[in-house]
Amino acid sequence: MSILTKSYTNQHARSLSLGERYNKLIEKLQFSYFGLISMTILAGSILGGIAAMYIFENNAPMWQFILCIGFSTMNNVFAISQAPVKWVFNTFVLTVLVNIFLIIVNNI
Repeated sequence: MSILTKSYTNQHARSLSLGERYNKLIEKLQFSYFGLISMTILAGSILGGIAAMYIFENNAPMWQFILCIGFSTMNNVFAISQAPVKWVFNTFVLTVLVNIFLIIVNNI
């Protein structure tokens, strides 16, 4: 009787750079492109609405509201127009960062 053995080698022993990880993520997101579009529209709009609520509650300057709505609208425009995955993902990340920053600033 022979024993079957399998040797496990670490194929990912080399650590990936940040750029390589980013490119891998973009390749994975390409598969579920329309799901990415719908989720970025949903999450970006909700976060933009929450940020706008905090801005109006604090009577903050109008430029904060314009910044919030501008980035949220930019995210929706790229998603609805079916821009490349990189553009949709990058504008979504930028929208999330700007809106979270505005929420934190107006929540203090």
